[in-house]
Amino acid sequence: MKVLVVDDNIAIQEILKDILIEEGHVVRIAGSISEAVDQILEFEPNAILLDSIVNDEDGLQILSHAHEKNPDLSLDTVLIKSLNEEAPQDSTFIKAVVNKPFKSTDIAAALNVLVSKKEEEKAQEARNKRKKSNNFLSRIKRGSQEKKEPQIEVDESAVVAEYIAAEGPMYGRSYVFFEKEPVNIRGFVNIFSPKDYSTIVISSDNSKAVMQNYNHDDIEVVTLSSVARGKNMDISALGTLTVFIKKFIDEHEKPIIMIENFTDIIDSNGLNHSLVFLHQLIKVRSGKAATFVISVDPSILTTKDRNILLGDMSEYSN
Repeated sequence: MKVLVVDDNIAIQEILKDILIEEGHVVRIAGSISEAVDQILEFEPNAILLDSIVNDEDGLQILSHAHEKNPDLSLDTVLIKSLNEEAPQDSTFIKAVVNKPFKSTDIAAALNVLVSKKEEEKAQEARNKRKKSNNFLSRIKRGSQEKKEPQIEVDESAVVAEYIAAEGPMYGRSYVFFEKEPVNIRGFVNIFSPKDYSTIVISSDNSKAVMQNYNHDDIEVVTLSSVARGKNMDISALGTLTVFIKKFIDEHEKPIIMIENFTDIIDSNGLNHSLVFLHQLIKVRSGKAATFVISVDPSILTTKDRNILLGDMSEYSN
C-alpha cells in the first residue's frame, strides 16, 4: 500500500518509515504543509499518517487543501496526536487515531484497519458486479429458450487479485504486467527502490541494455539465452533457474525478482511448464517474503491461463 508520512520531526519520520517498510508498504515523506499537499496530489497515497501539528500549524488543513485541489482523491488518514489532545469528530478523512508515544504495533494495527475496510469494499463491489452479471444472464435465458448465451466462468482468486491490485503495490505480494513488450514493468523499480530492496532483473536482453533500460546501478541482471555461456543462463533449464532464484532469495534482504521476459520463457518451455515454474516459485517458499514481478504478452494467454496467473499474482495497472 502507498503510504505518505507527514511529520516535521526527522527522527519520527525515520521511525515511521522503518515501521512501514517492514510491513511491506511503499513510503514517501513530507515535512511541511505545502510539501504534503504536493505529495498527495502526485503520489496519490492509499493512506496518510498525519501528525496533528506540523511546523506549529494544524495538520488537518493539509487534507482540506488537497481535497479542494482534487475532490476525487481518497484521503484515508491515520491521525497521530498527543494523549491529551482531542481527536476531531467532524472529519470524514480520519479513519483511525494513534496516540503518542506509539509502538510499531499501534501503527500496523491502524493501517490494517484501513486495509481491511478497503479490501472489504472492493470485495463487495466485485460481488455486486457478479450478481448484476448473473441477473442479466438469467433474464436473457428466461427471455429466449432457444438461444443460449455462452458464459465464462471466473476464478474467484482472480477477482480477489484484481481488487487487491487497485489498492497499490505491497511488498511480499507479486504482480503481473500484461503488455506486448516489457516496457511498463521497468517503472516498478521507481516504486520499490533498489536502494531499499534487493532487486534482480531476469531478461533476454544483454545486461548492458537492461541497465540502460532501468537506469539503476543497484540492480542485478541475469541474461537468459538459448545456451548457457559465460554469465548467461539457459532459458530452457527452468530447474536450474529455480535453484538460482531461490538461492538469491535466501541470500538477500527484501528480495524482488523481476522476470521481464516471461513471454520468451513460455516460447522456449511451453505454457504449462512455464506456469508451473512460476507457481512453484511464488507459492513454495520457506517463509521468507519476496515479491515477484513479471511481464507477459496477454495475446498468448487463454482466459484460463490468465486466471491461473491471477491466482498467484495481481495485475498491476496503476
